[in-house]
Amino acid sequence: MSLPIATVADLSQVERLRSFVEGRSCVVVGSAPMPSSTADVLPEEVVIAVNGSISSLPGPADVWVLNSKQQDKPGSPSLKPLHRIMLSQGKGKQAGHLVLLRGPKIESEAYTLATLDALGCQYQSWSVLDKLTKRKFEGDTCARVSESRPCSAGILTVAMSLWCGAEHVRMVGFSLSPGYHYLSHVKPQYWWRDHVEADRRALKALTARYGERLSGPILQKVAA
Repeated sequence: MSLPIATVADLSQVERLRSFVEGRSCVVVGSAPMPSSTADVLPEEVVIAVNGSISSLPGPADVWVLNSKQQDKPGSPSLKPLHRIMLSQGKGKQAGHLVLLRGPKIESEAYTLATLDALGCQYQSWSVLDKLTKRKFEGDTCARVSESRPCSAGILTVAMSLWCGAEHVRMVGFSLSPGYHYLSHVKPQYWWRDHVEADRRALKALTARYGERLSGPILQKVAA
């Protein structure tokens, strides 16, 4: 089953997170290098993984937010190695709900789900978030100003969690420098620098709006 691509921003796509996070303390786990190979999550927290960070979790994710691409069809020769490695972090993992970040033109979720099924990833439900919705949401909530410089998936997830009523969001595995905890050596992709500026602006906006409801070591670097 596939859902039609949104032709206008549809914030109900963001609202799908509310039932998981509203009134709860959450930890959003990003993919940046961490002091330990296992993410620091607390028993009382709603655990939200972003992209390849799911492999660092000591247990299931309550929510997994990940990029979905039209090349995700199992066996596709056009699937880029870095994205394939990211998806493979879900091998044998469990998640309550998947949020699939789709591209602007293709209903890609069936391909991504087929790949996750082949990896033995178990999940209970899924939803999608489209580019038009992401652009409007980031403009309204994350102070995004440029079409070509979007927020990273991790900062987007933090913003959505707060917007959907999370009592507190703690960030683990976030950095303003390139790198992935599950890849010891990788050449930064050219678009990484675009995220840095957008993420820095977003974190300042989120801190101003939500105050102490947001925490994480990265905030010290943004404030410096």
